[in-house]
Amino acid sequence: MLPSPTGPCQTSSRSLVFGLGHGITSEDGIITGTKLPTGRQILRCMLTKKPGANRALSQFEAAKVVLEHVRPFYKKANIPMVSDKRACHKMVDLVNANNKLRKISQAKRSSETTAKQLEKMECRHDATFPLWPPNVEKLIDNPEDLDFLASMKTDRVATFGVLDKKLQLKVKRREERQTAAAARQSRCEKELEEMTEMSSLVSESDEEPEEDTNTVCPTSEGEPSHKRKKTGTNVFIPHDILSRPSVVSLATSSYH
Repeated sequence: MLPSPTGPCQTSSRSLVFGLGHGITSEDGIITGTKLPTGRQILRCMLTKKPGANRALSQFEAAKVVLEHVRPFYKKANIPMVSDKRACHKMVDLVNANNKLRKISQAKRSSETTAKQLEKMECRHDATFPLWPPNVEKLIDNPEDLDFLASMKTDRVATFGVLDKKLQLKVKRREERQTAAAARQSRCEKELEEMTEMSSLVSESDEEPEEDTNTVCPTSEGEPSHKRKKTGTNVFIPHDILSRPSVVSLATSSYH
């Protein structure tokens, strides 16, 4: 709530400041929320940077401190920022504009011109403080980040909470895909191992020496002959074993 144009002395609370609202407190030194900071948050945070014990901070030095409070919000939203120097100058300009408004004399604060200036400054305070470059849309590839930025430029409805939920879903889907791929790999390796064992059995049976039996079978001429008996285990090897998807998938994975 802003005081009446006649100044803070004629309001019900002496803590109200013309063009600023309620007085600055230590809480204004911390920028919080689930959106990009507004001009009001930037301004009030700048005004909390009081003179230090040995010397006063210049406006530009105060802006550098505030910039470090603002930077994490832009990183979280994946929104590019202007250079540090440009960002600090923009914040200093905001403070100077507010100071200029507050210096308007008591006699002129009730004028129509002052009312328009006050309304314009209020809109600037409530809007997202723009610290992104002019071509920011060309620098962003993610459609969700673009939608978030569009909301910050207009109605400020979007929040980081929605982005966090979408990010969690992406991470969950990626983990599920990785788990499924690992399961397929394990199945392929097991199948290949079983096939290798079967092939080994066949090879061993082929390499075993043939044994002669004592059974004598008469030939058509009445002469005895020895009949050989094969030993081992009969194994059926499909003719398309090498073209099966599991074997092809495992061979491809092993190659890469």
